[in-house]
Amino acid sequence: MAHLCKRSSEYIKSGYAVGTQSQFVLGWCIGSTYTCDVTFLLSLRRQANGYGHRIHRQRAWVLLGDKGFDGNAVQQGDLIPPIRRGGNLLASVRRARAELVAAARLDGLYGQRWKCETVNSVIKFGSTVRSRTLRLQQREPAVKAVIYNLHV
Repeated sequence: MAHLCKRSSEYIKSGYAVGTQSQFVLGWCIGSTYTCDVTFLLSLRRQANGYGHRIHRQRAWVLLGDKGFDGNAVQQGDLIPPIRRGGNLLASVRRARAELVAAARLDGLYGQRWKCETVNSVIKFGSTVRSRTLRLQQREPAVKAVIYNLHV
């Protein structure tokens, strides 16, 4: 999940990978205003990969995300709903992912995403960036994630 931190007219955008069982922040990425969420996906997956369960060296964890993370970096088994442009999904891969997300919603698995949203809202509370230099502005969302993990 991603959110914006604002100081005057500049935005620092951050994305967080959150474990649904532990509700710990497992990883974070920082970008500028023009960074879209999908660019965070590879880095967040790589950071959270070490915390995921494996069975016979195969990934046994699921990545949950919202439509903002839909893009070429989505892997098979990721529960990220495809963006519907014009209402139709033409590619069979995107249709299969939409059906997988629909089944996960019925099973209640996709509903676990609310825990990640809760962590994001806690971190976003008072989301103004107080630092003046760009270097410290980029560090501030990471420090908020560490402080959140210490608090939990």
